[in-house]
Amino acid sequence: MDWTPYRRLSLQLRVRVRRFRLHFRRNARRNTVLLLIAIYIFFHLIARAGRLHNSVDKRWEHLQEFVKPGILGAPPDVELNTKDSVRVQLCDTEDRLCSFWTSDQVWKSAELTRDEAWLNPGWIKVPIGVQATLMMDNNRQQVLRYGRHKCDGTSLNCQGINSMVVEASILSAIDAISISCTGEQWVREPAIMHTIYAKKVFSKKDVTMIAQFSISRLDRFERAKAVWRGPSSVVIFLATYTDILELKKYFERPGKLALYNSITITIVKPNYSLGTHSRYPINHLRNIGLMATMTDYIYVIDADFVPTSKLYDFASTQLISLLEKATHPTAYVVPCLAIKEEYRGKFPDTIKELQPLMKSGIAYITDPRNGHGPTYTQLFLNSPVLKNPPAYEVCYESQWEPYYIVNRNYPHPYYDERFKNQGGDKQSHALMLNALGYRFLVLRDHFMYHMDHATLKWTGDGLEQGKQKDFTYFENYSPEMERIFGSNYRWPRGCTRPLVQSFKRDLQGIGTM
Repeated sequence: MDWTPYRRLSLQLRVRVRRFRLHFRRNARRNTVLLLIAIYIFFHLIARAGRLHNSVDKRWEHLQEFVKPGILGAPPDVELNTKDSVRVQLCDTEDRLCSFWTSDQVWKSAELTRDEAWLNPGWIKVPIGVQATLMMDNNRQQVLRYGRHKCDGTSLNCQGINSMVVEASILSAIDAISISCTGEQWVREPAIMHTIYAKKVFSKKDVTMIAQFSISRLDRFERAKAVWRGPSSVVIFLATYTDILELKKYFERPGKLALYNSITITIVKPNYSLGTHSRYPINHLRNIGLMATMTDYIYVIDADFVPTSKLYDFASTQLISLLEKATHPTAYVVPCLAIKEEYRGKFPDTIKELQPLMKSGIAYITDPRNGHGPTYTQLFLNSPVLKNPPAYEVCYESQWEPYYIVNRNYPHPYYDERFKNQGGDKQSHALMLNALGYRFLVLRDHFMYHMDHATLKWTGDGLEQGKQKDFTYFENYSPEMERIFGSNYRWPRGCTRPLVQSFKRDLQGIGTM
């Protein structure tokens, strides 16, 4: 056997090693410094990426030094009415004795007659959002809505009342707002905001779906509510003074009042004389929906989106348990997609039903770059290789605007109300969660979708006037965040292993249903 080629190769290797040693000795000091710097950077990045930051509370405390109402995660400077604060008032004929009767109660004759004001009733005042039904001895009923009703024996007979049913009423709230939206008075009338709380009672350990919209989205939101059996909090914005009339027509349609029995509704009428109502206050409305929520867990969506039918069951049974056990603030992201408007087939409700639509291009990611690209919904096209946990981790990326389910008991910021119309409204909130140190886990077997639209048109002239963008994500919000949290405010602080997440999610895939 001829060993000559191997000897030549061995000789070449020895020569190269000798040259490297010689070169290193000549530049030993510089090379040693560079090597130490490289080692330091490597281990620093690994430690920074693999460490769960436990200083969320400290960052939250630091943030409080800069906040103002409705700004940088602070709650808005508004006060919502409560169930107990909305009461029917009854006074005697001389206005000396008055009594108050809370809503969602049936007051029997024995309880009424014990009150001295009922012995000689003079008038009954029904506040906004309440309906009082008087049950008479002759089996007749008298329904009273918003206003001051005098017991004159003609329009209102207060004799022979054996019981009174006081309950929250959407139509009563609409009637009250309608009075301020007629004629010239609507120009001078200040803003009105009233909350009608859901008749159905839910546990505090539940997940509330929160949405805000104008009257043009009422019918669309019905699709989301049809698959969400849990609590909901919606905020309806009256963009023009004629919207209240359309809202009344909607709730006078058969079945609409019953549909909203499990929904907490807040109606917002702006001050039209200021002219600011044309800039849709999207984050202000989201914050109002948050304030009206009674549960510890929230899921903020837009009215056009429809979640899968099994998402609520999963969230209320498994996801709450996962959030309670989490040792770090966590946001569970619900992937969102769009379906072409001309599609007339069955809408997808599982991953298996969605995959053919994505492969054919009927379903697609709305913004595959920054908006929803970091969610990595391309995995919908893959098949799982391993047995998967219910969610996979992704690291925050700039301009990401996901929809998520979170626990409000952790430091959870409100939405920044300086954002109007569309643009930066959700991005700013996700950036704030990341700066505080939240982890982001994307659900594998659940998603939400909406029908695409060629041109986005909001109520009023909001998006059509670029001059109304007086506060933007890049020019105003990002520099403010950098000043508060430092130059690394966009670093994925809550991500456990950012260097391996891409490979891991490619291997696992999604879709175990």
